[in-house]
Amino acid sequence: MENENSKKRIPFRLVSSFERCIECGSENLLEDMKQGDIVCKECGMVLTGHIVDFTSEWRIFSEDNKKSDPIRIGDPLHELLEKNPGTLISKGLKGSNILNEKLLKTQNRGTVQKTDRFLTQVFSKIGLFLEKICLFMGIKKRVEEFFKLYFDYLTLRTDGTRSRYSLRKNETVSSIAASIFIVSRNEKIPRTFKEISEATGVSKKALSARVRAIERSLRGTNISKLHNTDDFVSRFCSKLGLPSFVSDLSKKLAKFMKDQEGLYGRNYISVSAASILLVTQLTNLNLKCPPKKIASAAGISEITLNIAYKSMYPHREKILDYLFLNFPTNQRIDNNRSHFLQN
Repeated sequence: MENENSKKRIPFRLVSSFERCIECGSENLLEDMKQGDIVCKECGMVLTGHIVDFTSEWRIFSEDNKKSDPIRIGDPLHELLEKNPGTLISKGLKGSNILNEKLLKTQNRGTVQKTDRFLTQVFSKIGLFLEKICLFMGIKKRVEEFFKLYFDYLTLRTDGTRSRYSLRKNETVSSIAASIFIVSRNEKIPRTFKEISEATGVSKKALSARVRAIERSLRGTNISKLHNTDDFVSRFCSKLGLPSFVSDLSKKLAKFMKDQEGLYGRNYISVSAASILLVTQLTNLNLKCPPKKIASAAGISEITLNIAYKSMYPHREKILDYLFLNFPTNQRIDNNRSHFLQN
């Protein structure tokens, strides 16, 4: 117990500047570093007050860091930064503080690396974008690592120096968006081009071009391809507030239909949305979900949804037989086939 407490910093210590208490003569004195007082442990006499604590103030603690020696100043360590910059001076309002502007210029000429400042700003943007797309912050580090890998590919020379210290604004944002798209796909929580485009302000055309450029550049990296519709169906049904059995049945139907003739190679998002529309129309549970609402949840146009929906028409008998076999026993399926895929 004593060893454990000794590792923790307590706000008291023995005092050697005073030999004994002037009240009771005890030598058992303590310095309260939090209050700045020297107190006698025997009688409680405050011998002096307002003492300045000249000991080091811990920035982080050893148990929170891999290293044994805690840091006292500066930003928390970030393993992707080259020299871990300390305090950054902001510009402030233009012309409001001349001294502040001079300090900023002096700092820019100092030891703080331009690359680290650029990466610090990028990592901050990544966190904001992930919050907008409703992705958990657990993948933030993976996105940062992927962006840094692509940034090194673009700027790092063979001798270890950099051809440039930052990217242009449009190039930076599109690279962040593409990194989020690829990493979320690798982590089995994919997001659509439209979702990422709306969150980052990058057009779908620019995002698609940047994703292709990264895939060509980083051929040795593990960039997975999307092979199923399960995640899209789950998220779309969650947005629409549909029960779990509709989600499960739509998953099975989408997986069954994606390789059928006429639907093979079609966008997984449109196949997922069409499967949800089909399942909601065939049930007797008042779950009629209008195509416009489903298209909005999937981030596609209603025309695209209708095209995918009508592509299922040649397989209508096969689909209905499949639904009857997989429909939950505690639910009923609409046996009226006359309304199926009507114009």
